[in-house]
Amino acid sequence: MKRNVVVLATIIFVLAGIPGARATEGLLKEISAQASRYPVVRAEFTQTKQMAAMKKPLVISGRFVYAQPQGVLWQIERPYRMTYVLAEEHIAEIGEDGVRRERGVRDVPGLAQVGRVFRAMLGANTAPLQEYFDLSAQGDSAKWSLRLTPRQAQIAQFLSSMQISGGRFIETVELAEAGGDSTRIQFRQSAAAETLTVDELRLFTGNGSGDRKP
Repeated sequence: MKRNVVVLATIIFVLAGIPGARATEGLLKEISAQASRYPVVRAEFTQTKQMAAMKKPLVISGRFVYAQPQGVLWQIERPYRMTYVLAEEHIAEIGEDGVRRERGVRDVPGLAQVGRVFRAMLGANTAPLQEYFDLSAQGDSAKWSLRLTPRQAQIAQFLSSMQISGGRFIETVELAEAGGDSTRIQFRQSAAAETLTVDELRLFTGNGSGDRKP
């Protein structure tokens, strides 16, 4: 599951330039500018993962929150409950029992690196992304589609490619994993906001009775 979270944390929006590809670069700059307008973005998601070893797909659903400058909340609600927090200086996992397991970014460099990429994507800071992916894009800022191919071995070891489509917000993500499995993520009820709720802020900071550390 942690590997899936790493993948998910890289895909919600893709905002990078490709040297030498002016049309793609122009479109990605438009998407970047559009995404950076929103201090907080919330959405519901359904993730369907098809694995070669299983006849039936694995389906999970929940909520996603991105906030500048705090980071990312990935809240799984069904068929179990788990929250992942990707912040600037720490990464946390909060189980159904409320126990918060927190580690510094130096303890999990791979996940921390992905978190950095994700914040760059949503914050319109495109420079860090160019070392991670080769990209191609089509459409316009109202209706776009992006294809990403990993350039770094650390990502390529579990991800072959990603296809992402959306408009004002992300709508669909399709992943082809290196081992032959595939994942489709659909986002709905996406909405922008100016501030986090009190509960969301507590999840980011770890302050609150619900976040008990082991």
